[in-house]
Amino acid sequence: MARLNVFNGLAALAGTSLALTLAGCGGGDAPSPGSAEVASCASTGSCPASGPAQSGPAPAPLCPASLDYATVYTGGSGGGEFVKMQFDTTALTYRLQILASPVPKAPGSVQPTRAGVTYTGTIARLTSLPSAEQNRCALAIRSAVPSDGGAQAVIDPADPPIIFVGNGVAGGGIPGATISYPGVDLGIGAPIGAIPAKTFPIYPVLAFAETETDFAKVAGTYNMLGYHLVPSGGNLFPAGNFIPATAQTVETLNADGTCTAASGSCRSTGNPWRPRAQNDGAFESNNDAGTRQYPFFYTQSLVSGPTTKAKGILVAGKLNGALVPLLIRTGYAHIDLTDLLDPINVDDESGLAFLAPAATLTSAQLNGSYVGSGSDFVYTSSIVQDKLVGLVDPLTTNVKGAFQLDFSQARPGQIGTTDNSGTTGTLIATGHAFAHLAGTGGANPTFRVSVFASP
Repeated sequence: MARLNVFNGLAALAGTSLALTLAGCGGGDAPSPGSAEVASCASTGSCPASGPAQSGPAPAPLCPASLDYATVYTGGSGGGEFVKMQFDTTALTYRLQILASPVPKAPGSVQPTRAGVTYTGTIARLTSLPSAEQNRCALAIRSAVPSDGGAQAVIDPADPPIIFVGNGVAGGGIPGATISYPGVDLGIGAPIGAIPAKTFPIYPVLAFAETETDFAKVAGTYNMLGYHLVPSGGNLFPAGNFIPATAQTVETLNADGTCTAASGSCRSTGNPWRPRAQNDGAFESNNDAGTRQYPFFYTQSLVSGPTTKAKGILVAGKLNGALVPLLIRTGYAHIDLTDLLDPINVDDESGLAFLAPAATLTSAQLNGSYVGSGSDFVYTSSIVQDKLVGLVDPLTTNVKGAFQLDFSQARPGQIGTTDNSGTTGTLIATGHAFAHLAGTGGANPTFRVSVFASP
């Protein structure tokens, strides 16, 4: 596959308007990526901030005219947390409920976690984006007050978490955390199970205003891409910590909640999916019965037999007339040598996976502009035009790179990608949302989920 020259065509694309790249793409006042108008004004350096003027019908709003707490977005974070988010765009406040989480309330511990904590605080609209519509739909989280009075929430005032709100979806980043653990000193040298401190500035998040609660309607054959982190390394004396673990599979979710893999065993499901007892718009697959080890992407955990308390949570979002299944893996860690029955139970692999129908995709189905965040903890705008995807920083409009799409699809719905460095990956899509997993052959694979902003 030929490599791309990022700056032939993409520099002009990024410089004309963020309306082509992020939530503002629906503004309708920017030219299409391949238009003669882009080439003309880019060649002379005369493109206005919002691109050449366009005629035509008034653009549809990018996000609701206003939001209040009656709209609840349900989804998951890259930290393995099951969350609900609400926003009041008049009072400029928000509420973030953490319903399940492997993230400790405090650095230096593994329990208790942020599960059950509700954060409240203030939000502010951005002012740095090129259009008023873009700024209206981008909400920066400025403060986070935990309901328990002490649970950690990392917010950098100079670079706060940002939620990009659309019609039916909210994505971006929520407050992060610092993960560390001093280990257990047994007097035999170095403490066992020690985890060096690592601060996550944000946790990428995706959530939906409406979810499907009838699993029979979710059933189908899916491609799955996923990315998890394993803080413990899965070993009392790990060779490394915060190890990434990825998966790329084809699986069938059956109407009864069970799973059948195209090859090997399922990665998406342990015990059959069942509606969560809390009736909170999601399904759960756990190991409470102790009959089956919950499937994981990584090969090691510090448990004996089928005793892990990690669990999977599936949110089937409804977006643009399609289902967008999002799989959250909530890891678990418990270390207490005075607990004779269960002194060490560490299965802390946590993260997200994205499911999309295993059906052939065309470039026409993907063309447009998207916004997303991912395992690199940055926000990225993706401009898809036929076989080319341009990557732009939504806050600066600086070009960040590009990759090429290969629509040959040996497995239907799995599109091959190659960037300028030769790094390969796979992209899957559904409901005007896509997931991209790249660099799985190296030490630092990247995973990003993005949602549609405009054609």
